[in-house]
Amino acid sequence: MKTLIRLVLIVLVLAVVGAAGFGIYAFLAIRGYLNEKRTPAEMLAFLEPHYVVRKPEGEGPFPAILLFNGCEGLYKDGKMRPVMPHYADIAVAEGVVAIIVDSFTPRRIGTEVAVDDVCTGWVMRGGERAGDVVVSTGYARSLPFVDPTRLALGGWSHGGWAIMDAEAMPLWDRVPYSLTEWPADPFGGVVGLYLTYPYCSFPALAPSVGFADPVPTWSIHGSADQTAKPVPCDEAFAHVAAQGAPVSVEVVQGATHAFDRTDIVEYSPSKYDPVAAGIADQRFRRFLREILSAGD
Repeated sequence: MKTLIRLVLIVLVLAVVGAAGFGIYAFLAIRGYLNEKRTPAEMLAFLEPHYVVRKPEGEGPFPAILLFNGCEGLYKDGKMRPVMPHYADIAVAEGVVAIIVDSFTPRRIGTEVAVDDVCTGWVMRGGERAGDVVVSTGYARSLPFVDPTRLALGGWSHGGWAIMDAEAMPLWDRVPYSLTEWPADPFGGVVGLYLTYPYCSFPALAPSVGFADPVPTWSIHGSADQTAKPVPCDEAFAHVAAQGAPVSVEVVQGATHAFDRTDIVEYSPSKYDPVAAGIADQRFRRFLREILSAGD
């Protein structure tokens, strides 16, 4: 009997120690202490070979929008998934430079790891990818055909999380978890945000505080989105509105997460919705015309 009691106590102690160890690991991971850190210059060199830049004909300077894709990555089987090129084409047709930021390829995150680990929050959370956001604005300003005073950030799902975390981190007194320090003028020239079904649940930072640099913010969500529920985003947007920036949110009834993606697999709870996708296309065009190209 005493032996059994000892064994039970040992098991309980090991369970408590294991739970405590996991809790410490989870805290360190979520707070970014376990991320590899790069200087802003090193991060730019890391990302730059993988930027995809599309521009209108002519010398410019043109306004520009930086596009950040969702958690499954930019490529599958060596081909670019269709959603980012689709919006890039719309931007170029509107006289706007589109810069697609690939956070996955330089980190050697393929489709399997992206789906299993990024989409589940184990790898490359929004606070880490926020470093890509703030470094890439400087890259956009450096392009000779871009108007450095007219930039926008566009994020889909995980990409929206990264943008919103980047905007919120100064209010938490945090540096993006992938960087050693903030780059110079991280939001310089950014005049608007366009967010498509952004992820705003734990451990996203913006719902608690809003943005450090509030600018006109447009968002579109599906009412049936169970992956990135709209309510936490509404909390973030309420802060932004209270900070004095215009906020425009459209909820498409019946639409799921990733409703504008034609490459959704059949077994996914997310479903492509051509009607909702058409609404999103028109809304994106309106954003470009009213926020980026106003006065042209």
